[in-house]
Amino acid sequence: MTAAQTIARVDATLLAVPLDPMLRAYGSDQVSVVLVTVADADGRVGTGFTYTLGLGASVVRSMVTDVLAPLVTATSVAAWADTAAGAARRTRRLGRAVFAPALSALDIAVWDLRGIGAGLPLYRLLGREATAVAMYGSGRSGNGLTTAQLVDGSVAYVAEGYRGVKLRVGARTVAEDLARVSAVRAAIGDQVPLMVDCNEQLDRATAVPLAQGLARLGACWIEEPFPAEDVAAHADLAGRVDIPIATGEHLVGRHEFAGYLHARAAALLQPDAALTGGITETLHIAALAAEHRRPIAFHSLPELHVHLAMGDPNVSYVEHFPILDPLLAAPLAPVDGQVTAPDTPGHGIAWDPEALAAYAV
Repeated sequence: MTAAQTIARVDATLLAVPLDPMLRAYGSDQVSVVLVTVADADGRVGTGFTYTLGLGASVVRSMVTDVLAPLVTATSVAAWADTAAGAARRTRRLGRAVFAPALSALDIAVWDLRGIGAGLPLYRLLGREATAVAMYGSGRSGNGLTTAQLVDGSVAYVAEGYRGVKLRVGARTVAEDLARVSAVRAAIGDQVPLMVDCNEQLDRATAVPLAQGLARLGACWIEEPFPAEDVAAHADLAGRVDIPIATGEHLVGRHEFAGYLHARAAALLQPDAALTGGITETLHIAALAAEHRRPIAFHSLPELHVHLAMGDPNVSYVEHFPILDPLLAAPLAPVDGQVTAPDTPGHGIAWDPEALAAYAV
């Protein structure tokens, strides 16, 4: 990368990708992806992305092309941190709901461009060593599946060598959910890590008995029992049960994560770089987690997060949730339950051009 490398062009494409029934939540049957490309003056191109389940992606795309692109065009790639901070200040009155995912996609694209310009894979650009990180499977566990389907998907994950399995709960009664989890535990054995995600669907009356039952079944964590904004509810539950509470996919920026840490409301953090502010902000969150001695298990998108996980002893897992797999030429697959990042320059995510054309809105 030369000192003169500058951002010459920013584009954004909206994609509508059907969701496999195993992945569906909140009633969504598709994921909307905003794919951002950033080109420098020498013609190199980096890509980044964000996504929504349901509505709003067209507004995020407009935020990228109409608001952020004019602010960052002709700026130095090397000065990206200052450029991004300036864009955040100038758009502060617009709120964060649309700005954060838009900046996330742009930030990922710029980091990809920086890696390509330097001829380095992203993890090397970050100063990381080549290591392997465990990957658990959570893409075969939707609330709409029968117990038999849930068991079959979990057993398949274990047979394929994944280092753990995550299930969804919260759409049924406590007794029904515990029976489903118990069936999976019996099928996969006591030695396989088992995680549980509530997708913000519980109330305080049901959260305690469900969490206590999951603790008896040896679950590693209970994820997002309440809406992410309700830090107090998570803190209260953490004081009542013995199972760790995990959260992070709906938190935006380091300050929201800090609120959970200061309230002792989460034992494990799950940032998603495509939603929380990009790679730049995720690095701040990772430093905060390490300071508070809270491990990280990245949410979804292992093709990107593997770069942030490698060389960080505080990262326990990346998650196999194949929400973007239909767009990828080579989805990341584990070897002996672990994954490593590619050594190609940038993040190395290979997009399938035919799929991009087919799903473009």
